[in-house]
Amino acid sequence: MNGRLSCSAVNCVHNMSGLCSANRILVNGMSAHSSSGTQCETFAEKGLKNAITHFTNINISGEIRQLMDRDGIHMYPEVGCNAVSCRYNDDRKCQADGLMIMGAHAETSDGTYCETFVL
Repeated sequence: MNGRLSCSAVNCVHNMSGLCSANRILVNGMSAHSSSGTQCETFAEKGLKNAITHFTNINISGEIRQLMDRDGIHMYPEVGCNAVSCRYNDDRKCQADGLMIMGAHAETSDGTYCETFVL
């Protein structure tokens, strides 16, 4: 992915003011034909246990830069993608200019989806 990853899954441990603080994410949807057939496999519900469990996937340098400079975007996770029919999937990596993960009321990864998905 070449641009910012925005996320409406506010209940995710990686969500930092609408940006994704994960270092790497994975979008699933092997047989997806629309965005609703995808999900963010990296989603983890906010809480101390998940914060500790997922600590190794935090983009620490991006978070620090983001806190220091709120005008620019400094968190760009690597995005793996199993939605093989998506136009932006290139060898299971997302090549979109920007990515939007939806899931405002998500409690599990099944409640999320990749809004950027295009056949």
